[in-house]
Amino acid sequence: MMHGFRNPKVWTLALIAGMVTVTLSAQQPPAAATIPAAGAAAQQPPVSPAPIPGVPQTAVVDKYVVGQATPEPQPGTQMMNLTLEQAMQMALDNNLDLKVARMNPPGVDYQLASARAAFMPQVTGTYRYNNQAQINNDANYLVNSFHNQQANYTAQITKTMPWYGGRLTGSFTSLRGSTDKPRTPINPNFNAGGSFSYTQPLLRGLRMDDTRNQIRTLSISRQVADLQLTSTIENTKASVRTAYWNLRQAIEQIEIQRRSLDLANRLFQDNRTKVEIGTLAPIETTTSETQVANAEQALLNAQIQWRTAELTLKRLLAAGPDDPVYTATINPSETAALSIQSVDIAGAVKTALAGRTDLEQAKRNLDISRLNLEVTRDVTKPQLDLVGGYSITGQNAQVLDSTGAVIGVTGYSNAFNQAFGLDLPTWNLQFNFTYPLFMRAAKANFARAQLQIDQSLASLKASELTVTADVTNAGLNVENTYKQFQAAQKAREVAEKNAEAEQTRFDVGMSTNYNVVQAQTNLTTQRLTELRALISYLNAIAEFDRIQRVGR
Repeated sequence: MMHGFRNPKVWTLALIAGMVTVTLSAQQPPAAATIPAAGAAAQQPPVSPAPIPGVPQTAVVDKYVVGQATPEPQPGTQMMNLTLEQAMQMALDNNLDLKVARMNPPGVDYQLASARAAFMPQVTGTYRYNNQAQINNDANYLVNSFHNQQANYTAQITKTMPWYGGRLTGSFTSLRGSTDKPRTPINPNFNAGGSFSYTQPLLRGLRMDDTRNQIRTLSISRQVADLQLTSTIENTKASVRTAYWNLRQAIEQIEIQRRSLDLANRLFQDNRTKVEIGTLAPIETTTSETQVANAEQALLNAQIQWRTAELTLKRLLAAGPDDPVYTATINPSETAALSIQSVDIAGAVKTALAGRTDLEQAKRNLDISRLNLEVTRDVTKPQLDLVGGYSITGQNAQVLDSTGAVIGVTGYSNAFNQAFGLDLPTWNLQFNFTYPLFMRAAKANFARAQLQIDQSLASLKASELTVTADVTNAGLNVENTYKQFQAAQKAREVAEKNAEAEQTRFDVGMSTNYNVVQAQTNLTTQRLTELRALISYLNAIAEFDRIQRVGR
């Protein structure tokens, strides 16, 4: 190195390099950075003065503005520009988890319709034919056997009443019987009849039973399903918002790391030129060469993070693997803009406790437990049923005398007239009483149901405390992230001034290319830090709004 400086030619070249560098810096002021429309090819560093053989290039302050980068175009894919609102709407339309969640409320509706069907009338009908051969044991009949034939028709309707646990039953029967037994006085014979009965519980099952309670609880479950769907929608929108800004940040990180790599390469090339002209020892290029390697690794990591962030957003937006959005390159085109919001933590806590979806679900589930407790308490009562009934009958037939001669011909019509003419009515009234001794099983179930309600109440109180802490933390996070953004903004402004000052010192020969690159690298880092802080603040505002209304 010292030997090189003793060479007059080396000193002359070094002096010329310095004079040319200063002259170029004075004549060519730093150009403002031009933000390309899209693509890596368009995203080149600002144009520097044309290099002069044997002379290092002049450093130029990087005027790149964070927030305007676009993703790298991928072969065979289309660029899809999306605003945050468009991304959220696409998720609401296509998100598969959300589609599954939307099926839950109709599923409860079907359960409710099935439960209400228990009060619909049920009709049953029976036809029975019987042909019986019987041995003759009567010596008065000169036959070995005879046959009895019988055809029976039965229709029944039952209905469980939606009030007081009553049950109504109505039936109609008709019968035709005939035989070839000699000297049968009535052959064939016809019977017809109908009956009605009503069973009314007087103790257990009077106020409530399992069927009526199921309808009550399913009606509340339908409200719970709506609350769960609301939570899923809001949480999906929050996930889309986070993934959208993470992708925006990843794209900016790639652009910043690419520019950092370009600056590192420029410094390395400048140092090699200095080595060639003898103004720098070869060992001094090690630092700049290491910086190039580190910048390449950082760029690779940024590209990997971009891929991961894009897949995360696509998973929320795509309706399936064949959805066009899944194969496109997404460009989050919306720019993060500052929106200052005041925070009223006390009011937010009050709002959350009054109507947050997870607390509402807990309250609805507690209502269901109380309704089930009512049924469990009712089971501890004895079973006492009042059964009242009314029946009518009618009978008529073809009448024969002792010789087998027909003395009267009748049929079903006379039997029906007799029955429905109320000629032979029958009334009945009865009480049925059932009491399992000691009622141990019922009482144990009732005590367990009471314990579950006490546990649910304690759990609800714990949830309210958790919600209070979550909302408070979210409000404090809004304030803290805003302060962090202000600090990042000031740091970026200082970095800009430092980079400009370092460039000015370089232009007059009072600084080195390395110092300018370091100042520019720090500037781009501070710009990205400011973007991250702004996105964190915007996400904190959105989370503060979400956490007052829904829970995870």
